[in-house]
Amino acid sequence: MNIAVIGAGIAGLVAAWQLSRRHAVTLFERHAVPGFIASSVALNDAAAPGLRVDVPLRVFYPGYYPTLTRLYAELGVATEPVDYATTFSGCDGRAYFRWRNARLGGWSLPYVLPQDVASARGWRIVQGALRFHARARAAQAAGELGGASIGEFVAAERIAPEFVDGLLLPAVATIATCSTADARAYPAAVVAGYATAGVGRQSVRRARDGADAVAAKLLAGITRVQCSAGVVAVRRTADAGRVVVQHATGEEAFDHVVFATQANQALALLADSAPDEAAALAAFRYRALEVLMHRDTALMPPRRADWSPVNARVCAEHAQPESTIWINRVQPGLRHAVPLFQTVMPQRAPRDDSVIGHARFERPLVGAGSGAALAALQRLHAQPGRRVWWCGSYAEAGVPLLESAVRSALAVAERLEPGAAGAS
Repeated sequence: MNIAVIGAGIAGLVAAWQLSRRHAVTLFERHAVPGFIASSVALNDAAAPGLRVDVPLRVFYPGYYPTLTRLYAELGVATEPVDYATTFSGCDGRAYFRWRNARLGGWSLPYVLPQDVASARGWRIVQGALRFHARARAAQAAGELGGASIGEFVAAERIAPEFVDGLLLPAVATIATCSTADARAYPAAVVAGYATAGVGRQSVRRARDGADAVAAKLLAGITRVQCSAGVVAVRRTADAGRVVVQHATGEEAFDHVVFATQANQALALLADSAPDEAAALAAFRYRALEVLMHRDTALMPPRRADWSPVNARVCAEHAQPESTIWINRVQPGLRHAVPLFQTVMPQRAPRDDSVIGHARFERPLVGAGSGAALAALQRLHAQPGRRVWWCGSYAEAGVPLLESAVRSALAVAERLEPGAAGAS
């Protein structure tokens, strides 16, 4: 078959790579390079000449990312454990809590302590964390979470508000890159699934050579890659036997088209969407996300002793927590370089002369309607004679991360050719 994949984020790269094993595949990408690495920053640092940094930073832990882990193993992508300890600070810059993890090989022993051992607030956070983990694990095992949001669950369980507002919701908002209100509306089952999949027992890991190495491995197996493609519309032929992709240099017809873009972007491109297709795609919601690469230490905790690899700033007057990653602590090749930071959802602007990269994204939201939206998408995929498909981090259950993107790509490949999917 002749298949088009639109979008070269991780979902598009994996879908095109998997399908290229048996078919002629064209991967269309609007950027000059695949979207998965389009925002990466190349450094001009004497201590690390030519080194690139992923934007956003891409880390994982095997318990919640089993499909991604198997994919990396199949590709021969080397990974390494990283320290992802986190400091939580208030608007005044004072650190009130720190999550640490002692690593032993591929395993991690978490321990949580107030930054000030005399802090009553800090100890209530510890107590809340222990109660939450025990109650969430028990409720998940008993199937009692149902359709409750995490906000409803912690209220019903009377979990300490110091933990909920000071640690749980900021952590969910940081992982899912959403607002605190969005985090409160997250399904309790999704949060519990992430928290109990081994994040406390396994080391956070990264691809040793970054997203560029992952992209190179996948690109090597794809039939044809067309960057700067400028796809403007997709429509089916009158007899529904082919699908036409209109792009900057003309039109091409394919047997199948896989949208590996955001749902809202796919809806805008599909010129002849049926009512059920339009309704399903419109049901997925997104929030804007900003990421800054910079060297401004003012966005870190004021006391150097409070610096962690990840530093969350939690302020009630801001809709979302700010997260500043100390890249030198996460990427070993930069350990001796000039301090470098990546700030996600910034509450403050770094000095203009310190900024070396600026990227904007949209991230899928998960809420009460997500299950119904996913079910509608699966009903579309199950329709006989289907020739248009969708994949991406939004298209599978769970927190929309690399894992769900890869799972969705392999699921579409399986739909197109049952029994052929690899790392699933």
